[in-house]
Amino acid sequence: MKADLHLHSTASDGTLTPGELVRAAQGAGMTLMAITDHDSVGGVPEAEEVAESCGMQLIPGVELSCGAGREVHVLGYGVDIRHEGLLAFCARRRQERNDRALRMVSQLQEAGCSISFDVVHEMARGVIGRPHVARALVEAGYASSVQDAFTKYLVPGKCGYVPKPEVRVTDGIRLIHEAGGLAVLAHPMQLKMSDTALISVMEEWVSSGLDGVEIYHPSTGNQHVALLQRIAAENRLLITSGSDFHGPGVKDVSIGQEWPRWQNGEEDAGRLLDRLCRMHEKL
Repeated sequence: MKADLHLHSTASDGTLTPGELVRAAQGAGMTLMAITDHDSVGGVPEAEEVAESCGMQLIPGVELSCGAGREVHVLGYGVDIRHEGLLAFCARRRQERNDRALRMVSQLQEAGCSISFDVVHEMARGVIGRPHVARALVEAGYASSVQDAFTKYLVPGKCGYVPKPEVRVTDGIRLIHEAGGLAVLAHPMQLKMSDTALISVMEEWVSSGLDGVEIYHPSTGNQHVALLQRIAAENRLLITSGSDFHGPGVKDVSIGQEWPRWQNGEEDAGRLLDRLCRMHEKL
């Protein structure tokens, strides 16, 4: 087994279609993958069809954007992509993202950046996100890369930043469970909390039903692994890993790059699959 459980397609802010993403994962040597688009399950049907045709094992997933001033992302694995509550949530977040992008473009125009919402919309074949605005800035010559555009314009305190409407993490966890999935905290080190604060807030989320934590991610340095493993062990959390791949050239990551350092990867991924099987047998 080789797994990457955090991948994005054009159904949100990735640059590969779901089918292309499956084939890219297979080409990278993966045998198990999860498609986890931001607030969208729209890419799952195509990904499932291609995965079946090429012998890849695919977990239908989603990455819910929660929090407000501090963004917290919760991965949902094994969700029912036809669940009405999940679809309604994704539709609402899609409209909020569209409105947010409009405000970003307006603020950037006021700051002297000649980009248009039409260009941003064309780049977003799925759910509009900040990366699409960033790409428009790069294309117009205002930034040298997507990361440069974020740093200059799209993070808190910069002229193009617009906060998201707040969604409580506990509500995200509850929705994933209602949709038949397992809720896993994505890239915890991106929260930029002290060890004490991270332990405290994760214990709170565990009490609300959090099922796992994504330990092996590009944002997790080797010095952080022991802390996250201890939190997982003390709270009996599943352990997952993923590259957070959005497409070639979007970020300096590649599909499957976290697999070599995922300690006990086959066992951890097997536990996730076993839990999903047991849950779905009960439905």
